Amino acid sequence: MSPLPVLIETDVETHMTDGTVLRSTVYRPADDGGGRFPVLLTRTPYGRDLSVNSAYFNPATVAAAGYGVILQDCRGRFGSDGVFTPSVHEASDGADTVAWAAGLPWSDGSVAMWGRSYFAETQWRAASLSPAALCALALGISAGGNANNGALYRGGAHELGSRLGWGHASISVNELMREFHDDPERREKELGSWLDLDRGFADGSLFDTLPLRRLSPKLGTFMNSHVLPSAGEDPGSRFTKLWDAASAQAVTLPTLHIGGWFDIFAPNTFEQYEKQLDLSKAQGSPAPRLIVGPWTHTNFTGAYPDINFGIAAASGMMNGLGDLSRIHTDWFDAVLKNHPERLRRVPPVLLYFMGENQWRGFEELPVPSGERSWYFGRDGSLSHEPEADGIAEFDYDPLDPVPTVGGATMIHGTFPAGPARQEAVEEREDVLVFTSEAFTESLTVFGEVRASFFASTSAVDTDFVIRLCRVAPDGTSLSLADGIVRASWRDSYAGTGRYSPGHQPSLVEPGSVHEYTVSLWQTAYTFAPGERLRVQVTSSCHPRWDRNLNTGKRAYDSDHSVVARQSIRFGELHPSRLTAGVL
Repeated sequence: MSPLPVLIETDVETHMTDGTVLRSTVYRPADDGGGRFPVLLTRTPYGRDLSVNSAYFNPATVAAAGYGVILQDCRGRFGSDGVFTPSVHEASDGADTVAWAAGLPWSDGSVAMWGRSYFAETQWRAASLSPAALCALALGISAGGNANNGALYRGGAHELGSRLGWGHASISVNELMREFHDDPERREKELGSWLDLDRGFADGSLFDTLPLRRLSPKLGTFMNSHVLPSAGEDPGSRFTKLWDAASAQAVTLPTLHIGGWFDIFAPNTFEQYEKQLDLSKAQGSPAPRLIVGPWTHTNFTGAYPDINFGIAAASGMMNGLGDLSRIHTDWFDAVLKNHPERLRRVPPVLLYFMGENQWRGFEELPVPSGERSWYFGRDGSLSHEPEADGIAEFDYDPLDPVPTVGGATMIHGTFPAGPARQEAVEEREDVLVFTSEAFTESLTVFGEVRASFFASTSAVDTDFVIRLCRVAPDGTSLSLADGIVRASWRDSYAGTGRYSPGHQPSLVEPGSVHEYTVSLWQTAYTFAPGERLRVQVTSSCHPRWDRNLNTGKRAYDSDHSVVARQSIRFGELHPSRLTAGVL
């Protein structure tokens, strides 16, 4: 079908049940013959007319394929009335908007939703009320369901950099413009303060503040109400429960899940896909589809300063399958217009395998064919069996933390996400390095990676960070996955590295040995002959995670810290190891 001419309508109003007016930009075919079309809706707090990455979802080209595309500002954001309270109104506002969209004169009565990050949360929340016209969800880098496993907290540590970065860069400017809309002089003053604050984000100096609550006078109303307090709270808090409720239940709708190996919400993508898959098998509902690339939360190119996975990895190419905008259109054609043939070239599960640098297709998410463990050993070795007992030690000083270099982050400023070279990190005396022998044949590490290790500390509380790296024949070390555990939260993450409720945090007896478990999340990397696998062990990654002061006090409340002597034990009595699935 030839592309249709597109009509763009701005400031289209929708009245919520409580009378609040939300506004949208609508792209739809300029059809004078009374044609009706399916509606594709997204709801965003970031500004509906913010430039959309055309390689992800281009509303103009999708509308030209025979859809009405609606981009709506969430309540209290940009053009919409009301007050923005994260997550609280998205279910009812989403359901109201779906019903409104289904009744538009040019709508055929069917509505699907699309969008990434918070846009994906608005989909889950709308779907939770089962609006009759809602027919499908296309969920990108979706945040719901993992507040205690990386979204807000990780291993008991707070996701400091990402949370502050999100509030500052994505929300706070529009909030202060609205708050002081009737006081131009105050508005200019507050904007000047925001710009001063932004310099601290840009160079990273803001994150050095101790205690963190001292940031409060520098932050605006939104940051103080909805962001900074989480640094003074714990896993399992009220807000984590609200966060997780978004995608708590699978839905009997077709779903398309899009994620990235270096996305801060990567585990959510897999868990949501698996819930949908289980439901489809149990009830015969449509099977979900999954796409995971070598992407971060905001970078869908597959290109990074220290490695480029090739143009075929980018969301604009995807090995010649078309960009994600095209794949969205084909998927909606299949599920809304009954044209399954549009997806004949796209497998139900499409995963990018790094190292071999190619996409692989599957009928459903594959299960690793087995597991392999690498055991820590003397002189920084990694072996397939435990060797002689030993101890490796380092000192951790919270006032001289290991800097964040790459990873699955979302930090505004000078800490880009993704795979990154680690030589500078590994030269530090507070970073232990364990390295395998060179591979003699290819090995594909696939699925979840976790570390189980035995450690003691001279402190009453501390952190342990584990990182998986690939070492090239020339010696360059590239990060692939990592994770953290806070000693006082060890029981909540025992065994799997994933949060388990019902455990209270408890300090450790200095010198006592405990077994810790860290989940490094999922990856897909094929090690080539000549490459080696490396594991880093350290105690900080600043400012990605809030610093442990080694005193039992939070960095939110205290500026007093002590240096901790960390001891990692290994061998037959203490088989510290990294374990990964293989395919």
